[in-house]
Amino acid sequence: MSNPNTGCTAFASTADGCASGLIPHPRSTLGRQERSPATAEPANLLVAFAIWITKAQTARSRRAALLGLLELDYARLDELGISRYDLLRAMTSNAQAGSILHAARARNSSI
Repeated sequence: MSNPNTGCTAFASTADGCASGLIPHPRSTLGRQERSPATAEPANLLVAFAIWITKAQTARSRRAALLGLLELDYARLDELGISRYDLLRAMTSNAQAGSILHAARARNSSI
């Protein structure tokens, strides 16, 4: 007979770690960790690798979009409210490209 709250079975002494003379069930997690720390590390490494891949893809997409804008002529860029200098500045800053271009468009639209 087993106790579902403790994972112990009957007919044992209290020295085995279970109260009331119960033995730990062989498949019980009582007193054991569910996973060892060694098995947890690869999951963290895989998550870190997936995050790195996502960031690399985002940066690549941003570079491709900005390079596409650099191919436009000056008149078209002027219609968009940005200049080549704004694009080059946005390309050199890693994650602030959108805010740089937004500020440039706001600045140029008020002129």
